Amino acid sequence: MLPELNSQALRQACSRDDLIRKAAAQITKDFAEFGFEVTFSGNVEHFYDEVFKQMRVHIVHIMGEHYSQFLNFLYRIDVTESQVAVYQKDMGDATYEDALTELIIHREMKKVMIREYFKAQGQSESTDSPELTE
Repeated sequence: MLPELNSQALRQACSRDDLIRKAAAQITKDFAEFGFEVTFSGNVEHFYDEVFKQMRVHIVHIMGEHYSQFLNFLYRIDVTESQVAVYQKDMGDATYEDALTELIIHREMKKVMIREYFKAQGQSESTDSPELTE
């Protein structure tokens, strides 16, 4: 059974320093593929504000200047415009760019959570299987 990926699970994940650092690394990697630099100081207490501001600047730029590249970017991050619309509606008076940035942070955290889940599953399976002796 897959891990829960709802808002409560995301909040719990955001309290784990290791997952925050891995999400920051994933964000940095995905943005770098499009030539955008996002850095993270490693201070998990400031993770959200630190990366949100940098990501938003890049999102505004790519939306305004290179719309086809923007669509490729959404595809790479695995985010749809309809998901952004839902986030924007849920966030009240948030701009499209703010809703998209928030959604990307959540999506990247979900990627990390899924990866961690399958990593743990693989480790438990290897410890459950008997060792073969020659």
